[in-house]
Amino acid sequence: MKYETMMRRLVEYLARKASAMTQRYKLEDLVSPSIAPLLDRSFDKLCFSIIREKNGGLWCRLCDKGPFTKRGLYLHLIRVHANDLEFMIEEEMKKLLEVVKR
Repeated sequence: MKYETMMRRLVEYLARKASAMTQRYKLEDLVSPSIAPLLDRSFDKLCFSIIREKNGGLWCRLCDKGPFTKRGLYLHLIRVHANDLEFMIEEEMKKLLEVVKR
């Protein structure tokens, strides 16, 4: 799989996870099965830094906009913050690869 395609799908995966929507892909299909559980735990942590719940609505912590529905938050993350999410994923993958190398 090409790197650009993989990153686009990982960004979509993270945006869906953050907005609590059902996934279209399995993480094991996007990355190596050996690092998929580690990356999934990292994505759980990233979700807390991406969204927050307030008064029953979902808010974006990256730009403090909201409230959103699940779908609205997903679309906001994909359209506005795709580059930010890609950067966050790349940083997490670098950290995981360092851990796996040791």
